[in-house]
Amino acid sequence: SPNGVGNPAANFPALGGQHATYIKNQLTMFRNGGRANDAGKMMRNIAAKMTDQEITAVSEYIAGLQK
Repeated sequence: SPNGVGNPAANFPALGGQHATYIKNQLTMFRNGGRANDAGKMMRNIAAKMTDQEITAVSEYIAGLQK
């Protein structure tokens, strides 16, 4: 969701306020194949298209979201 609260019905976790370093590490792992617990490869497909700079920017944005 736009404020980072997630969507429990779709099994999407709340991310708002999560530490930027954690988000960055998880996105990097999805991109590199170190994490593969995403239904339909949704996160792997997205992260595969992201540059390091984009991953950093998204991570910092998510860290600033308020629940």
